[in-house]
Amino acid sequence: MNSRIIIRTLNGVFPIIKPHGITSAEALNKIKQKLCQDLQIYNSDKIKLGHGGTLDSTATGVIAVGIGDGCKKLKCLLHGEKHYIVQCQLGTATDTYNETGKVVMEIAYDHVTEELLKDSLKEFRGRINQLPPLYSALKLNGRRYSDLAREGVEVTIEPRRVFCYEAHLTSFSPPHFGLCVSTGPGFYIRSLIHDLGQAVGSCAHVRELQRTKHGPFTLSDALPEDRWNAEQIIQSIAKFRNIVNRYYKEYKMASWKDKW
Repeated sequence: MNSRIIIRTLNGVFPIIKPHGITSAEALNKIKQKLCQDLQIYNSDKIKLGHGGTLDSTATGVIAVGIGDGCKKLKCLLHGEKHYIVQCQLGTATDTYNETGKVVMEIAYDHVTEELLKDSLKEFRGRINQLPPLYSALKLNGRRYSDLAREGVEVTIEPRRVFCYEAHLTSFSPPHFGLCVSTGPGFYIRSLIHDLGQAVGSCAHVRELQRTKHGPFTLSDALPEDRWNAEQIIQSIAKFRNIVNRYYKEYKMASWKDKW
């Protein structure tokens, strides 16, 4: 098929599994390079890609990717529910709130029991105020907080209203513990674990993080890196077109009702 015709049909949203060790933007660059190669496109600007929710480079899991006109529908997925599996460590805090950061605090955790963790988690369910991590993709005057922090620029971050649908303990073997968490938009799992560590009278950071659901997409729906090719992406767009359209319509209806 003519590559120009294919480009015109590459409009929609599809899910991928972001692997460990690359940023969300780098994942999109890899997809674009593969599409250009498969379709023999020499100007990568002809392919428009976007994603609906950043994952840290060390995190893995589901990301919704928009291509062409599908990028316009990513906003509805930003507001969609997300599920995570997270492995954490008590007794140590880092400046990034995860395993990549510099250790900034160590506090005893001997007093922390399974029941204390479970009870403390209740404080973080529902609508809460949450302070995002300094090392994040959030921007100030067009620049990421994380870049400003690395340059030593002082940044004042305001807490945000976010929603946690569910958070429950899945494992407890001090200093390590695991959680399953379901959230709304703008929620930072790293902040949750940091704040939870303080709530139990210690400190904590994220060791491993995987997003298992993003809006209507689950891990079983998403394309792993070895399937980031034109054929698989076209099939995935077609498979989820009706689901995404319905999701987008519901989002627009909800937005319209909020205005009134």
